[in-house]
Amino acid sequence: MEVAAKPAIRGAASIVRALEAHGVRYVFSIPGVHTLSLYRALDDSAVIQTVLPRHEQGAGYMADGYARVSEGVGVAVTITGPGVTNILTPIAQAFADSSRVFLIATNLERPFLNRLEGNLHELTDQLAVVRPVVKWAYRAMTADELAPAIAEGFRQLWTGRPRPVYLEVPLDLLDEATALAVEPATPPPPSEPAPHLIEHAAQLLRNAKRVLVFAGGGAVSRRVAPLLKEFVEAIGAVVLTSLMGKGALPEDHPQVAGAFGYRWSPDNPVVTLMERSDLTIVIGSGLGVRTTANGTMPLPTPLIHIDIDEHEFGKRYQPDVALAADAAVTLSALLAAVHAGARPREGWTPEEIAPVKHALRTPPDERTARYVPYLEAVRAALPREAIIVNDMTMLCYEGVRFLPVYEPRSYLFPRGFGTLGSSLPTAIGAKLARPDVPVVSLNGDGGFQFTLEELGVLAHYRFPVIVVIFNDSTHTAVKVAMHRAYPGHYRDVDLVNPDYVKLAAAYGLTAVRVASPSELEVTLRHAVEANEPMVIDVPIALERYA
Repeated sequence: MEVAAKPAIRGAASIVRALEAHGVRYVFSIPGVHTLSLYRALDDSAVIQTVLPRHEQGAGYMADGYARVSEGVGVAVTITGPGVTNILTPIAQAFADSSRVFLIATNLERPFLNRLEGNLHELTDQLAVVRPVVKWAYRAMTADELAPAIAEGFRQLWTGRPRPVYLEVPLDLLDEATALAVEPATPPPPSEPAPHLIEHAAQLLRNAKRVLVFAGGGAVSRRVAPLLKEFVEAIGAVVLTSLMGKGALPEDHPQVAGAFGYRWSPDNPVVTLMERSDLTIVIGSGLGVRTTANGTMPLPTPLIHIDIDEHEFGKRYQPDVALAADAAVTLSALLAAVHAGARPREGWTPEEIAPVKHALRTPPDERTARYVPYLEAVRAALPREAIIVNDMTMLCYEGVRFLPVYEPRSYLFPRGFGTLGSSLPTAIGAKLARPDVPVVSLNGDGGFQFTLEELGVLAHYRFPVIVVIFNDSTHTAVKVAMHRAYPGHYRDVDLVNPDYVKLAAAYGLTAVRVASPSELEVTLRHAVEANEPMVIDVPIALERYA
């Protein structure tokens, strides 16, 4: 019996069908002459909605924000050449912070690849430009490769450490015929820890008196959170988090001391918790240079280190047990051991933790005390589940320690790459992932000007994102550093800013200027109730340079 041939479709349609088959609902992209065929195929999709940023950086940050909050995949599409180079910064940020972003970009037609013959948007080697900031990069050379390549990209995204992937599509493939059926990748089962290592960890638990759990970004997920809570309560551990670990457990849980702050210092109040513990369990943190002040954080030993990425073990702290496996699966195995009797001899009580927690929330000096009321206003105005998206700015640095977080994936920070200007577009992606909760973008005035054009997206789609700008007309972190290194010598740090209220009004957005923390709280409450996009300008003068 003769089997009828499958009808041919264009390569562009193959890409769209493959994305649909993998559950993609949003694509963040700016159309260009090099993606016309792809946009024609997207126009036929009843599933995928395109979101139009005002800059390719915005597309990357939006995809990243969507991925972080949804715990899924954010997809960005760019044109050849400058579209790729424009989006590299947010892709590098997603790489640094382990975020699942799928970047698809066109390139020149196959006969012109890497040839520098005067074509529009040409690069010497576009694939080589992207490789350093993704975990997997592939250039398709036939239309038949497109759907399988997208499936492989998704397999890579769901295997091991989550980091961005990249598919490059020469322009002529978009209109080339292919008859390949779409076969979605099946997410692999989560990796399991070796049983003998779980038994070793269980023995360390039996031998311990008090346990310190240090939770990093790999512990912040809706799968891990209930298991972590049960585990911590079962063994009476005290919990500290890194910046990226905020939200792993509610910071008002009696066993949670909180996040120690943006940078480690030996006078931090949590030192006493480390000194009085005799076992550390690290979950989902690489214990990096910035997190631990290059290994000077006095973590108790022995050390059990749990991380999906085995390359994170032993860089500054040598683990006694290294569990390269999925955090949720590993915690389930450890819980089974605990229920079988592998418990510490004493454990931490809430009464022992409370004084340290109070000290951690108390400003250590008069300078910090000027910042804290604004952070308290933000927290008081928002429901527990609200998503707070941070930029690289002074209020956000202080917020690591002084702004408590209560839900997984509700606190976003550009930690690894440390990019200015990511907050607003990242918040837009976050809002699409969780339209049911308030999303607030916290910005400094300097960083905000990197991507302020994305206010156009709020005006265009009326996404109800609340934008707060802490405005002191200064690149404050740099000016503070200049003051410490070379007192009285300041250059290129003081800004001439636009009137942000008028700027927002020009976009047709509601905007308010507030003069105090109490006004900020009231205005934020109103913005949450209004459920519409709003810009809040907060003039501040919190630093002293004399």
